[in-house]
Amino acid sequence: MENRLENNNNLWSRVIKAGLWALTGFGMSQVIRLANNLVMTRLLVPEMFGIMALAQVFLFMMTLISDIGIKPSIIRSKRGDDPHFLNTAWTIQIIRGAIITALVLLVALIIKVANQYGLFSENSAYTDPELPMIIAVMSLTSLINGFSSINIIIANRKMLLGRLTIIQIISQITGIFVMIGWALFIERSVWALVSGAIVSSLILTILSHTSFPGKRSRVEWNSDVFWEIFHYGKWILVSSLISAFLAQGDRLILGNLISGEMLGIYAIAYFLASAVNQAILNLNITVFFPLFSEINRNNEKDLASIYYKVRRVSDGISMSLAGFLFVSGGTIVNLLFDQRYHDAGWMLSVLSFSLIFTGTSISNALYFSVDKPKYPSFKAIIDTVILLGGLPFIFKIGGFEWAVWLLALYLIGSLPMDLYLKNKLGILNIVKEFYMLPIMLVGGAAGYIFNKMVSLIV
Repeated sequence: MENRLENNNNLWSRVIKAGLWALTGFGMSQVIRLANNLVMTRLLVPEMFGIMALAQVFLFMMTLISDIGIKPSIIRSKRGDDPHFLNTAWTIQIIRGAIITALVLLVALIIKVANQYGLFSENSAYTDPELPMIIAVMSLTSLINGFSSINIIIANRKMLLGRLTIIQIISQITGIFVMIGWALFIERSVWALVSGAIVSSLILTILSHTSFPGKRSRVEWNSDVFWEIFHYGKWILVSSLISAFLAQGDRLILGNLISGEMLGIYAIAYFLASAVNQAILNLNITVFFPLFSEINRNNEKDLASIYYKVRRVSDGISMSLAGFLFVSGGTIVNLLFDQRYHDAGWMLSVLSFSLIFTGTSISNALYFSVDKPKYPSFKAIIDTVILLGGLPFIFKIGGFEWAVWLLALYLIGSLPMDLYLKNKLGILNIVKEFYMLPIMLVGGAAGYIFNKMVSLIV
């Protein structure tokens, strides 16, 4: 009994420390990104952000569709400390990075040829003559990231996130200095953004090998390890394939429907609205998945109660911010950005409703921890059909404004499936799923007060 209590105390101590580091790191990262956006939006025109956002879409998609679950396999596997397992995982990671780079280069070539034959809508973001070269150069980040030390994942497995958070912040700040320096002293072009991304990836990879204790990663191949990773990761691959279109489908489709300028403005609104979602996703990877996995291994009967403790906190934050941003979105954008970006205000207000569904992403961490990686795939299929099928149709009948509303609310389609799957696992508590919704009103009231205060000051 004493041993179990000591183990639980040790676990929660690591969870609290990991959570604090994850939130601190994410918060600092978002503040740095916001500060960078405030500077760069004054140095560059909106079209450049639209082109960069479109280039990142393809890089991100290729990263997802090649995901065979290396990281979650190491986190959950009983062999996660075995050097042969880790070296083989690192070798797979390098090969994957090279494959992603090759695929992105192929995309760049296809877009270049398609433009020569006039296959894209006139004046859309896809028709920018620099887009293929930007995509090609950005592909190098995948090649660089493939060589990152596997010790980063080991730190994540053990929920020791302090050093990892620090090197991520260092790499981000270095990349931002390069961006600003390029724009000020070389050229005010989209290449400032590209150069920062390349340097940031390079610094992170170098620091991953020099900042962590333990054995250095080396190339090794073990077929048993490969098949263990692949067997677990095959459903992650399916889920990631679907999620690639789900996560980037908005910009992928909008890139051919709206101008580069409007896409850049939308990218600013999306960045502001998705901060909480990204925080939850970050916690899923760094804290919740390792936590749920350890609970499932050692105290399975406590899993449901732990899950809803996590949900109570995350739902409280996301619901209150949804209400706040809905009321104050326009004020925030007008306060931070110049006139060219003010259309991002109404987009931010609408996109705030997407925060209502952050709880379903925590469900995914739960499913992976209980060896049900196919469950997130079921949800992602529904979401993808709604998004990819509905977005062009909604845009055609209602224009861009209706399309933004769909982007804010489409996740409601997979909510019944999420509830069904949790019920199937014997975890569902229907009251605890929704009892934090009224906090949106508190957030809305705070947003109203914020608007009044700004109107008195400005």
